[in-house]
Amino acid sequence: MKKGYQLLKRYGITFLSCALLSVAATVYAEETAPGVKGMSEEEFTPAEEVLTVKYVLVDKPYHMDVESLHGYFSDAQPVDVQLQIQDKAFPNGGGSVSSANVKAIHDGMQIYFQVTWNDPTKNAKAIAIQEFRDAVALMFPLGAVEITPADHFSPRMGDREKPVNLWHWKADWEADLLAKGELEDVEVQYPNMHDDFNFNPYSAYYHRDLITSIAVLSGGRAAHNLFSQPGRGRTVEDLNAEGFGTLTSQEHQDVNGCSRYKDGVWTVIFYRPLITNDPHDVQFIPGGKTFFNMAVWNGGEADRNGQKNISIQWHPAILEKVAWQ
Repeated sequence: MKKGYQLLKRYGITFLSCALLSVAATVYAEETAPGVKGMSEEEFTPAEEVLTVKYVLVDKPYHMDVESLHGYFSDAQPVDVQLQIQDKAFPNGGGSVSSANVKAIHDGMQIYFQVTWNDPTKNAKAIAIQEFRDAVALMFPLGAVEITPADHFSPRMGDREKPVNLWHWKADWEADLLAKGELEDVEVQYPNMHDDFNFNPYSAYYHRDLITSIAVLSGGRAAHNLFSQPGRGRTVEDLNAEGFGTLTSQEHQDVNGCSRYKDGVWTVIFYRPLITNDPHDVQFIPGGKTFFNMAVWNGGEADRNGQKNISIQWHPAILEKVAWQ
């Protein structure tokens, strides 16, 4: 009897401690539900709804735009992607866009993703420091992967062992395509501005080397930064990441896009060849499967960088086979 009491005293405390830890873990798990800081099993569980990338013969128009491509998506089934505030990496923020609608098609050569979402303001200029652009990004895992709850693959920019490929459409890049000189500059923001150099008739002559020096006046252009280059000829930046703070623009850009803003709704279409020669690109195989995730930036709410609206789940995407398979 005495021995039994001693065992109960010794192991009972251990059992009670474990029980308290279990309760604490449960409370912590509840506190780390989606939308707040902390890890969540939901992030490692792909969404149940599958995006079918429909096989459609596309008669490519001379000029790619939403109007000419829109009809090809008419039979594609949409997937609604739920979005929330970005709450893991600074700067946190976003949360003004609650969902986006995604459709996808391919014609055996190219793949097209159409993304639509509500945004009451069009923000297609980011020249002044108080301006921020509207934007949307799709993210794909690199390589052939099967994402399951048992095999974690971070839906937030991937990680060092599992890199991702991102396509980032920017509203101001699309505006640049229509701008004189193919780059909107401060003259667009301040059309009546004065250039101090012009007050001195001899200044331009004596400072001609400085004025014509790209390396001095436009370091970004001299460094081949895509953000500073005129004549990019595209609206989408092709990037890679291996976790927070590792976003890197690719040397070879393969993705392009077009957009339409009408009645408070953005429609953006991404397009790219199914297969590329770039090992840093996601590759799409008809009949195959991949996953995607996405983020939306609302310039009217000062979204930029990590301040954005995100999905915290991967979404499966299956490509229909082509007619000759």
